[in-house]
Amino acid sequence: MAKDFDFFFLLSGYKKKKGCWCPSDFDNSTAMSDSTSVDINEDFIFDTPLDELVDNLYAKRSVRRENALVELVDSFESDDLLSFVENQYITISYLFINSIKKGMTKETNLACRAIGLLSFTVGGGTGSHEIMNEALPQLCKILSGSDQSKIPAVVKCIGLLAFLGADDLDETEVALEAIWKIIQPKSGNNVTTVKYEPPVVVAAITAWTFLLTTISTWRINQENWTKYISDLSNLLEADDRTVRMAAGEAIALFFELKLFDVKPAEEDANHKGANKKNRSAQRELFGNIWDYVMNGGDIEETVKMSSRGTILCVSSWAELIQLNFIKHFLRKGFHQHAQYNPLMREIFTFDEDEIEYLPNRVKKIHRSKSKRRHYMQIKKERDIAEARKQSFFNELIY
Repeated sequence: MAKDFDFFFLLSGYKKKKGCWCPSDFDNSTAMSDSTSVDINEDFIFDTPLDELVDNLYAKRSVRRENALVELVDSFESDDLLSFVENQYITISYLFINSIKKGMTKETNLACRAIGLLSFTVGGGTGSHEIMNEALPQLCKILSGSDQSKIPAVVKCIGLLAFLGADDLDETEVALEAIWKIIQPKSGNNVTTVKYEPPVVVAAITAWTFLLTTISTWRINQENWTKYISDLSNLLEADDRTVRMAAGEAIALFFELKLFDVKPAEEDANHKGANKKNRSAQRELFGNIWDYVMNGGDIEETVKMSSRGTILCVSSWAELIQLNFIKHFLRKGFHQHAQYNPLMREIFTFDEDEIEYLPNRVKKIHRSKSKRRHYMQIKKERDIAEARKQSFFNELIY
């Protein structure tokens, strides 16, 4: 039978609590891997003007580009950079893509974080959609390569860019399928199946599950998701505990989003065949997960963001998965974005009392009937920003 004890031990940590759930409580609550972390020298002095940092991304020496990326990532985490990037996000995204394309592992991983933070700063909508369209082809090329050290950062980047930028189910499925190839590599007569290390598989499952949370907003067909449930159930037998936990979380989300009905699985398990014993075990496991998620696994948690009070609330598996992924990606910038980035209020539910303490810019956007209207002006100035260094890009990118 599947090694389900790990998963249910994980589930037990999500039961309803009386108190607040502070950030330290959910740092290790999912199977999220930190294998993509880039070490930053604590003695590094972050005092270079932002314009100069962007200019340094044109440098031929990789060390200059890496140092610029380190400072830019820190700035995205520490400050509200919307006013700096809103008129030149295309320019900056091209430079990040160049580092993803040409850089070694450290530079590529930094650039993946940087372009994800850029998209998060620009906010969902037109800006994030354009960034996703520009970056996705190059990111997918890396996934088809042999360097596994880059893959965790790349799949997380794809997950976030598509989460913010995909306009419809078709675009979301393109990203999901790209990540799924890492979770379940294809095999064939002339194809050697790649064996990915557990941290790589965990990163891919986590990013894929995070992006899957958006599926509930589209019209879906349960039959299209059957193959995924089958492969995920096989991963519950993996030797690595973090892989089993990540697969279990994904299966739980399937049930919550009603992408898979446990009843047909139970009926199928009763069919005669060589694998009847395995099917029976799978039926029992799915039934347990189903019962827990649908009957005993209600989540009603709040995250205390500041001394002023509790402001961020999650009440479902999908929201919890989103919270954990975004917090992990933003790292120290999580609280900063929660305070100043209106996108956070499009994704999560906040305590209305806390709104009074927010900056006027965020307060105004939050109360607007159309929260995305703020970003529609960005597109009008895109051509100006893009043309400024177009001649350089033609040589650099192509």
